[in-house]
Amino acid sequence: MRLDYLEYFVAAARAGSISGAALQLGRNRSTVSMAIAALEDELGAALFVRRGNSLALSPVGEHILDDCARIIALSNSIIERCARGGETAGRELRIGRDDVLSENFWRHVIRAIRRARPDVRLSMRYAESDVLPELVREGQLDIAYFIASGRAGPASGLYSRVIARIGMRMMVARSHPLHSMSYVADDDLAILPQITYLDSTQRERFHLDAMGSERIALSSFELGKDAICDGLGWGYVPESLLSEEDDAQLGQINHGLGAAWYPYFVCSREPLAIGGRAEAALQSRAHEIILAQMRSEGLIAD
Repeated sequence: MRLDYLEYFVAAARAGSISGAALQLGRNRSTVSMAIAALEDELGAALFVRRGNSLALSPVGEHILDDCARIIALSNSIIERCARGGETAGRELRIGRDDVLSENFWRHVIRAIRRARPDVRLSMRYAESDVLPELVREGQLDIAYFIASGRAGPASGLYSRVIARIGMRMMVARSHPLHSMSYVADDDLAILPQITYLDSTQRERFHLDAMGSERIALSSFELGKDAICDGLGWGYVPESLLSEEDDAQLGQINHGLGAAWYPYFVCSREPLAIGGRAEAALQSRAHEIILAQMRSEGLIAD
């Protein structure tokens, strides 16, 4: 069986027509039609039930469709591995990150890394920012990205640097009276619970200690943002997590400490520079992709 005939069959099954498959494959209609007819002759079975210009899989076609797709996928994998050679086999990249950047941000990053390095086994782990440096030091992660709430940076013995400053804005639900006030004093804040971030050591961060208000401590920025949207309290939200939908529900509080900026770190066990050991070069390439995505979202300047 010719591999291209299997590809035409799978494309026609998915498109539901010869013309749709031809458009998807960039082939003319007669080429696709003749290839499918030749495949049916070779197999001695009709793969489709033809209804005018549309196609429906026959019982035999339904039975073999998944296997044909597997053969195509396996063939493509063999071609890719042979093109790469054996020197990259077994590579792994383990990235750690906190939740100060959105899930959509990391979705774009994962997709870009996979496109750039399909030979690499990629894993991404979420953990609190106070845990991530230690996971890198212990060798459980190769590289990690996180916000720091104080002056202290990553654990000693790691290569680290600040790659951005993340703004934290004091927010409240737009429907709450605090949002409409031209100036909010500390006493005003005390009437509503403060939403705080709870790290792995049960320490509350990104909050105001002097406030006498009740606190609601949550273990993720997304949960905190949602609680503020629901009118449960006020608190600091990373600008990087605010969407247009959030802007319709949340408003910044006009307080003297209504905004604060915190360093966003990257850390690794080896310098992030192209060249040198293969593992370090791999981490550097992933880091370039992450920086490019941050630039595209306005998190860092060009």
